[in-house]
Amino acid sequence: MTDIQRRIPSQSRSKAVVNAILEVTAHVLLEKKKENFTTNHIADLAGVSIGSLYQYFPNKESIVVRLVELHQEEEFKRISSLITRIHKNRTCKNSRLDRENNIRLVMKEFISVHSENLELARILHIQANSLVYPEPPHGTASFLTGLLHPLLDEVDGADQYDNYTRAYILANSVDSLIQTTLIDEPLLFTKPEFLDELVSLSMGYLERL
Repeated sequence: MTDIQRRIPSQSRSKAVVNAILEVTAHVLLEKKKENFTTNHIADLAGVSIGSLYQYFPNKESIVVRLVELHQEEEFKRISSLITRIHKNRTCKNSRLDRENNIRLVMKEFISVHSENLELARILHIQANSLVYPEPPHGTASFLTGLLHPLLDEVDGADQYDNYTRAYILANSVDSLIQTTLIDEPLLFTKPEFLDELVSLSMGYLERL
């Protein structure tokens, strides 16, 4: 079981210490040198004492957990913001083209979040799959399901379909495909055809009835 961050920094100085530790750890992970991935090495590169590091992180795995959480938080923030804008505009009620355009926006944002620092995102996903969290993380699929469900209710009607199930299946399918691609075929994120196929997959499922 991986312990989480021991203390949450509140002062600017302590926040700077934690940020330095996180930045150095990300750099070490990108170097892919296992011998450098120790708390002592991380503290040395970050310019902090090992005691200071242990004030905030009980071990190196907990630093990775925090990096994974930060990546996920950024993903949630950006997808949530985009879907909120789509929901407010309500353009997906107007036509099939509106729905397709909105799905394209969401899929493009999913890809963008991961591809801005593609190799680090890939490493963090691999690390996340190998770590044991003290509590199950709030996964992207369940997060996206919660956002899509009310949107589908509004667009397609709450009484016509089981929109929770539709949202759940679509969210899990897309999230699983994104994660698998990130680990096995990350260069697909750079191809426009990958976005096109995600849109086609989503449209095909939502319009099958």
